[in-house]
Amino acid sequence: MKEIRNKIITISGEPVSGKSTVVKLIRDKYEKMGNKVQIISVGNIFRQLIQEEYYRTYPDRKNVSLTEIQTDEDFKEKRNQIDQMVDGEIARRGQLINQTEQPNNVYIIDSRLAWNNIPDSYAVRLTVNENIAGKRVFDDQTRGVEDKFISLDEATEQTRKRKLSEIQRYKERYGVDLTNPDNYDLIVDTSFSNPRELAQIIVEGEQNYRTGKYYPKTWKSPALFLPAQNIRDTIGTSAFGNNIEGLTESIKKNGYDFDAGEVTTLEYEGNTYLKEGHHRTIAALAAGKTLIPYYTEHKDDEYTKTFLNNGFSISDYYDWEETIRSGAKLGGIHSLENFDILEYFDIVKLVNRNKRISEPNQKQESSPKQGLNQNQEPEL
Repeated sequence: MKEIRNKIITISGEPVSGKSTVVKLIRDKYEKMGNKVQIISVGNIFRQLIQEEYYRTYPDRKNVSLTEIQTDEDFKEKRNQIDQMVDGEIARRGQLINQTEQPNNVYIIDSRLAWNNIPDSYAVRLTVNENIAGKRVFDDQTRGVEDKFISLDEATEQTRKRKLSEIQRYKERYGVDLTNPDNYDLIVDTSFSNPRELAQIIVEGEQNYRTGKYYPKTWKSPALFLPAQNIRDTIGTSAFGNNIEGLTESIKKNGYDFDAGEVTTLEYEGNTYLKEGHHRTIAALAAGKTLIPYYTEHKDDEYTKTFLNNGFSISDYYDWEETIRSGAKLGGIHSLENFDILEYFDIVKLVNRNKRISEPNQKQESSPKQGLNQNQEPEL
């Protein structure tokens, strides 16, 4: 029997990772290609059902946040019943979709778990830096009363709690780890992404998935990588050398050269470091790209620890911040015009971890930006 693989995209994402925005842009792209698009937001269905049932159960309560509803132990049984009802409906729809070939139809399903209920779908997960997530919630005036916060810190902390409660709930309820990369075909950090560029990546990824062609799995803003080498030694004393200029023009004209491979990274204690691909990363910024494909070679192992133990100072990380800003300016990436490395990385902790700074009697090196030394904490 011939396998049917229709155009089904399941999008899972962390809170405020930009799912709603990108779903609309994906729809527009497919419609321009002559497809009929149907969008199913499982989150909206779930939120409506769970809030209706919660206020029906507790009529005396008002303006309760979704986070509070999801973590209310007294409401756990009702919540599980709603989960089962929604999951069963999505699985049923997935089976119906793939009963017959539908070459001109596209189904976009916004759901934490639809990738599991519809295993033949192109599974996408969107993530976002916690600080940026909090800022998005705090600045969004269209959100309901339950998502209004008196400070940015409160918004960041509550958004983080909501994310963690969802992860824990899915582990308990389904035995599924939403953060496991093996569950997905495409994982994109949307922290600084251009939504139209993100939509294009998802559409290209789905097309390659359906036709059996290779497409990079993990993408992230160049600003969220850290250098594993001294950036001045890597790209020269001037901001951009001839090699980077040539790469920039190539990316502008032809896009990414996947034959050359993604940039190679290492992950350690929650941070992503560039092992190879510093030139391509900066060239991508200068070409106006807000996302770049990468491959993680090692994570939290002895190899990574040894590789990163190379004598970085605080000023080295500020050099990287300056390089990011310069590349973003050339590429017209407005979201990075005021990029502040202190907002996303604890650089004092990063520096204290390497041998040179932590050795006894080592001269403390201050930051040209904040006057920090190894014993001071940055003001965030």
